[in-house]
Amino acid sequence: MMRRARMLCATLLSLLACREGPEPFSAEEPRFGGPPWRLTFSSGDDRAPSWSPDGDSVYYTAEGFDHLPPSPGVLVGLPREGGVARPILGDAQIPRDNLSPLRWLVSAMVAPTGDRLAYAEIEPLWNIQDLCGAPDAAFTCEPPGASAALPPLRQVVLRVRRLDSTDPIEADLPLKVPMAGVREGPPQGAFGVIAVFIVEFHPYQRLFEQERSLAFRATWAPGGDRLVYSNGLQLLIWRVGAARGDPIPNTADGVSPAWSPDGEWIAFSRIERLGPSAARCTFFVGFGGCIEERTEYVPGRRILSLVRPDGSGLVELGEGEEPAWAPDGRTLFFRRDDRIWRSAADGSNATPVPGTEAGREPAPSPDGRLLAFARRSAKGDHDIWVIPISPAP
Repeated sequence: MMRRARMLCATLLSLLACREGPEPFSAEEPRFGGPPWRLTFSSGDDRAPSWSPDGDSVYYTAEGFDHLPPSPGVLVGLPREGGVARPILGDAQIPRDNLSPLRWLVSAMVAPTGDRLAYAEIEPLWNIQDLCGAPDAAFTCEPPGASAALPPLRQVVLRVRRLDSTDPIEADLPLKVPMAGVREGPPQGAFGVIAVFIVEFHPYQRLFEQERSLAFRATWAPGGDRLVYSNGLQLLIWRVGAARGDPIPNTADGVSPAWSPDGEWIAFSRIERLGPSAARCTFFVGFGGCIEERTEYVPGRRILSLVRPDGSGLVELGEGEEPAWAPDGRTLFFRRDDRIWRSAADGSNATPVPGTEAGREPAPSPDGRLLAFARRSAKGDHDIWVIPISPAP
């Protein structure tokens, strides 16, 4: 058992570090039909699994990768039975010069046509220095005990790329998605010189901060010409190449959408808002300063929902998040109670998937035989695991 684990560690030369494998890596044990097997052994966080067009490899987001500069998100592919991991964008993620920012790429999703890849780039996160120009500025807050805080996400760029492209990332078709959270208010003070920032800490921002939940993830329509995504506050549909996305009615606070294989439905999770609470923080910088007026909403339950692409037919299926459709459209996989569940397409007959405790972000393979998912480790990061699944009866 340990011999095979060491062989796998040696094979994954591209990963940053390796740990010895658990029981599923026993040399005497076949991979198919047994318990779930662990696919990645990175010392960083591996998340957001999906599949290559032929189903032979699992794509995922790795926190850093071998020869590439340090980055919180690199798009990587790994054979589904283990082997050598490789960046699926080749060297396109390497900055062209030392002045270029490191890219944070997440959530790769192959089009149904098999020729294009959608993914998201997270642009630099908000920080106090962006607003007030001084990272160590003194501040006071009301009510007493409140602290200064900014929602991290400021903008995400959805991109679409041909799988055979060797062009720079800048050549990929983009859609900029501003993430609500920070905006400028009218300046205050006797001469209007104190900057004011209106901050709305929405639930999806808090979940990204706490769990790196990719609320904005995009999935393809069956025809491969449109993507559904979330801006954190609602769902939108982007016809690839268009200048903007079109909002879907009745999807307020909808995140993590998944388009059904027949194109009739979009599954998503609606985050309940609890609160709100308010705070006002004043920062002192030299003879000036700035003010943060913040409203924060606490994330409540996540309600698994279905809606048609035109916004009609909204139905709630109970608690659940991060939904994914089986290829035949008869089964939904989703996260509930810190593990993966499956149900019929209408939410009935919901049952947990054995062996997926501490799992999230389910991704069925194109042939419907396997389920990839991210599993939380004892130290709090994630690795990618794969488990065989049976088709719906």
